[in-house]
Amino acid sequence: MLKQNFSTKSLLRITGRSEILKFSLGRNPDDYKEKLTEVSETISSEPFTFSKITKKIIGKKIIYCTDDANEHYALKKISNDLKRLYRLTFSNRDEISEQVLKLLETASAYSIIRIDIKSFYESVSFGEVLSKISNDKLLSAKSISLIQQLHQSTCKGLPRGLSISPILSEIFMRDFDRKIRGIQNVYYYARYVDDIIIISFEKSQKIYDALCSVVSEFNLSINEKLYKSDICIVNNESSEIRYSFDYLGYKYIIKNQEYKSKRVVDVELSDDKKRKIKTRIIHSLLDRVYGKETPAIKCKRLIDRLNMLSSNYPISSPQKIEGRGTLRAGIFYSNRLVNKSGVFNEFNSFLSRAMNTQKDNFFGRTMKQITATEKTAIRNSICFVRGFKEKTFLDLSPDDMKILKSCWKHKNHKRRRR
Repeated sequence: MLKQNFSTKSLLRITGRSEILKFSLGRNPDDYKEKLTEVSETISSEPFTFSKITKKIIGKKIIYCTDDANEHYALKKISNDLKRLYRLTFSNRDEISEQVLKLLETASAYSIIRIDIKSFYESVSFGEVLSKISNDKLLSAKSISLIQQLHQSTCKGLPRGLSISPILSEIFMRDFDRKIRGIQNVYYYARYVDDIIIISFEKSQKIYDALCSVVSEFNLSINEKLYKSDICIVNNESSEIRYSFDYLGYKYIIKNQEYKSKRVVDVELSDDKKRKIKTRIIHSLLDRVYGKETPAIKCKRLIDRLNMLSSNYPISSPQKIEGRGTLRAGIFYSNRLVNKSGVFNEFNSFLSRAMNTQKDNFFGRTMKQITATEKTAIRNSICFVRGFKEKTFLDLSPDDMKILKSCWKHKNHKRRRR
């Protein structure tokens, strides 16, 4: 049976490197146990309350967070218990993207609907999720009491930013997913948090109407930006016909052409991901001039940041204290499905134009403060196409990456709606 208490042993089991550093747990397991025993006693005592949760506004969204070890561990332990009790599995972005590409390559006719839920976490009813968890009687009374108290101290929807919210949202969306999959003639459905795609044999409008009915039933709403289209059977004689849409970081360009019994589908970076990379290039260049470090350090940081954007790097799993596996991310490993590598030339050109702009504005005057010699060195060493094709890899530590990413934090790359 799943033990749901907040014992030192259970807290140690869910501790990762990030907690060890963030909460200064010490240098060895004995130090961790000593600190976590104090945390365990605090959470288990009465009355324990979430009194140190703060909120801030990022991109017009209210983000909740806590830097208190007791509150962090209470939320993480309850989240872990809920995940195991409800046997939750989270969708894998790469797996969904690969499945979608294979289905799009089908030569027969099909329809596509791609939507995302508006203000997802804010729209999910905290009260309904809490009621379901209470009625299911799987979670301990202590944990349910803490979730109730969290609900009273935060918001009507799920508190965006807290570790428990993705878990609660998945519990809420289980019935939603089941009903969408039950729509007649839907043969593929995937949801990554709030991004949804449906592929069907039926006409897109009919499926969309059924989808809207389910969305309304759950008191959710769809963002204005959506895509729905009916893809015709492949006919090489009408090869100029094409369809395109963005989903999970990729732009799929579906052609009315066939090659080796498969429909031709070009895969590029989504418009949003391209804007994100360009935004990071711009802020890297700005930090080169206005950063607080010495000129030599700023010069090195700029090269390192551009290398990070145009190459690949390690990301370590936070789930284990020792023996952690290493994952890879970056220009290739985060964009494996791209089959038109020429798209990365766009970033080489963008970087060159940005550095050499002749505009008499704030950015143009800033770029004039970077020497011609340094700009030449950057053009000769940074290549996004090479980083993708050759899978160029940088051996960066977590501390290195934290420093390099600092000037990109909370920089909005979303297109402004008119």
